[in-house]
Amino acid sequence: MEADEPATVDVAEVEAGAPISQKARTLAAECALFDVTPVGLAVHPCPIYSIAATKNMKWMFTGGDDGFIRKYDFMASMNGDALLTAVQKHGLVDSVQRSGVMTSAWELEEVPSPAKGVTPDSSTAAPAPASKISPVYSMAIHSDAVFMLAGCESGNINLFSVRHDEGQCQHVLRHHDKPVSVLTLSGDEKTVMSGSWDRRAIRWDLNSGTAIREFKAFNSHITSIQYKPNPSMPIQYDLPDAVDDHAALILSFDGRASIVDHRDPNEVVRSVTTLSGVPNSAPPWGVSASWSPDGQRFFIGRRNGTVDEYDFGEGKLLQSIRLPRDSGAVTSVHCMPNNRHVLCCSFDNIRLWDLQYTPPEPTEPGGTVSASMNLDSEFLQPIVPFSIIPGHHGGVIAATHMDWSSRYMVTVSGNRGWDGTANNMCLLYSVNPAQA
Repeated sequence: MEADEPATVDVAEVEAGAPISQKARTLAAECALFDVTPVGLAVHPCPIYSIAATKNMKWMFTGGDDGFIRKYDFMASMNGDALLTAVQKHGLVDSVQRSGVMTSAWELEEVPSPAKGVTPDSSTAAPAPASKISPVYSMAIHSDAVFMLAGCESGNINLFSVRHDEGQCQHVLRHHDKPVSVLTLSGDEKTVMSGSWDRRAIRWDLNSGTAIREFKAFNSHITSIQYKPNPSMPIQYDLPDAVDDHAALILSFDGRASIVDHRDPNEVVRSVTTLSGVPNSAPPWGVSASWSPDGQRFFIGRRNGTVDEYDFGEGKLLQSIRLPRDSGAVTSVHCMPNNRHVLCCSFDNIRLWDLQYTPPEPTEPGGTVSASMNLDSEFLQPIVPFSIIPGHHGGVIAATHMDWSSRYMVTVSGNRGWDGTANNMCLLYSVNPAQA
């Protein structure tokens, strides 16, 4: 198979003998639209900076400004094992009835560096300093919850065991000297890329705990790291994620998007969003980026209420999706598996944007569109290129997590230590594909 040839999926074969998650992924990749409904809320007392979940969505983890990592039974939450009280439901849409089922929590403690030449049993050893609790700026978890990584304020990355000795710090990765804002596991889960406020991106070998690549050519904080999807790899639940572990898209706070190749011994950072003809220029800042599933395009959310779509092969801007006025900064974007819809999370709402939208033909004198058009069809043709997903309103979205099968979605609200106000909400959504 050619390197750039998309992998084909036999839908009949998948539906005949594949697990439910594989069937759901296949349907999501072929559907014409999505019905996204908020059904639950995981109550938090503080802004939420990060979220992670296992591949099968059995366990969900959130990291907050208070320094706690909270573990939830996601399936029990979605099944309604616990319900929200009347006070907790106040101000929410009617469909949000279920409460997040939290099973455990632990603090993210800063582990000080050991003093050189001093052993723990030495009589000259200084007393241990008081433990400091760090906000959980970033997280990454193994697909089967074997281990978890959490980024600290000091620049340390704590590696926790989860399935056994839950919440115990087994090792600390030390190289950054400022808060670790991004952690992204590779497809084979043997390496992890970290981005920090110190303007460096580092690739770590999780078998040895050492830094194997360091990229420094950035002018501001690292806000997002995404591995490039590889369409030539089969998309199956029991296989590693279909991504190219050598190429990664790195977004910095100043709005620049760059591509790095881990095979390059010179560790060159290639900018892909610098404005043509204007040296050292960049669009308004960005804190979230997302690849299209085919790896041909990527999207960046901007402060000025736009989402930029870029062509990766040609390295040019395809379009700028402009949200309605006063929507606020776009702090989280996610391209849906059908290559057609993009989640645009701004301060006011979450919008599902249709990239293939065509305006309806005028049906009334004067060139206006009738509100009663297509009433006989199952799906009405919208007069705007997006639909608003209910639930979130008025708060910075820190992260959006979509599970592997695209059946569930989670959004968390927090400013990740930067700018904006949060509503401290962790909303759980049910995602259902539909055919127009």
